[in-house]
Amino acid sequence: MEIRFKTNLDAYQTNCFPENLTEVPRKGENILVNSIFIDYFKKKKLPVILEVYNVTWCEDGVVCELSYRKIDLENARLNGINLF
Repeated sequence: MEIRFKTNLDAYQTNCFPENLTEVPRKGENILVNSIFIDYFKKKKLPVILEVYNVTWCEDGVVCELSYRKIDLENARLNGINLF
């Protein structure tokens, strides 16, 4: 079964996320970007962990939609960082 990640956040592309998961993430779980992208996102002051907010089962696999975690949004706001 193929597990795909999707987000409407411009900074994150589909290849930023793991492609070889053996279990489907559930709503509310956290997904870490691939290790090769961690320094890139940290330099841009963007979160390296996104939260699964929707899971859609399809005939060819599963689509997990990701968004910023509330704690990252609050932290960015307190530090004057605009994530959008």
